[in-house]
Amino acid sequence: MKPPALGVLIGPGIALALLAAQIDHDLAWRIMLGLGAFPALGAYWMRRSMPESPRWLNRATKAPNNADSSVTSPKPLRHYWRYLLGTAGAWFAFDYAYYGNTISTPMIMHALAPHGGLMANIAWSWIVFAIAAVPGYFLAAFTLDRIGHRRLQLIGFFCMGMAFLAIGVIPDIAGAFALFIALYAISYFFAEFGPNTTTFVLASEIYPAHLRTTAAGISAGTAKVGAFIGVFLFPILLQAMGIENTLLLTFLFSMTGLALTFLLPEPARQNLEQVAGEENLTEQTFSTSAGPNPEINPEGSGAEGKQQIAG
Repeated sequence: MKPPALGVLIGPGIALALLAAQIDHDLAWRIMLGLGAFPALGAYWMRRSMPESPRWLNRATKAPNNADSSVTSPKPLRHYWRYLLGTAGAWFAFDYAYYGNTISTPMIMHALAPHGGLMANIAWSWIVFAIAAVPGYFLAAFTLDRIGHRRLQLIGFFCMGMAFLAIGVIPDIAGAFALFIALYAISYFFAEFGPNTTTFVLASEIYPAHLRTTAAGISAGTAKVGAFIGVFLFPILLQAMGIENTLLLTFLFSMTGLALTFLLPEPARQNLEQVAGEENLTEQTFSTSAGPNPEINPEGSGAEGKQQIAG
């Protein structure tokens, strides 16, 4: 699993270090932007040595035995439109809420404490991420399979939505700094202990092997549109509507993500073939293997190999 929660600490931490070193702001943002290339290059380099998916290799190298009429042919992407609406739509709604808030958190802190200064605003952002976002992510990583992937996403959307709703309806909350920070931190905890962990997991689990990367890619791409809209609109809405109404809109996006999650199955404690409803197709594909494929099963073939792939 990826550790996105660590990035929300490293980014503000670098910003604080550059500001503390009194580097000119026009240079500081360029340095921060340039440093973002290093994780991307690292991911590219590691991806070059990653093995291909055993399930995809099995499909690509072993043709099904069409003489067996009991075997179901692979279904096209349109058959999974409800799943795609659920993964892409929920991820879109979450990224609007998450990235709109995250990028604009220093602006939110400035609206709460106009005389605090830039470093103070970034420092408060870092504190919220450290006490809420990071623990939420790692707790989700350790409990994901026990709670359930879909269920955890439902819990996260609901609780973060309730935190945004509370911020929006409690009178004069902008003047109660401690209460606002507590509710804002709760929203971040459940963002990580929820959809920021599960959206990319569900999109990579519930589709069959021949559609998995396509559907996950469509879902991720749609999500980044939501992130762009959130990052672009949030400062404008904050200026025009104020903190309370802007976060009420974020509450509506959270509830949209909650509703769309109900379109998805629960993949926890099932193998990928069971989730996609492809048990017959997979068994038949494995049975056509003329011998062991070292990329699929380096230890051997037969039942042991099937168990390794299905696990």
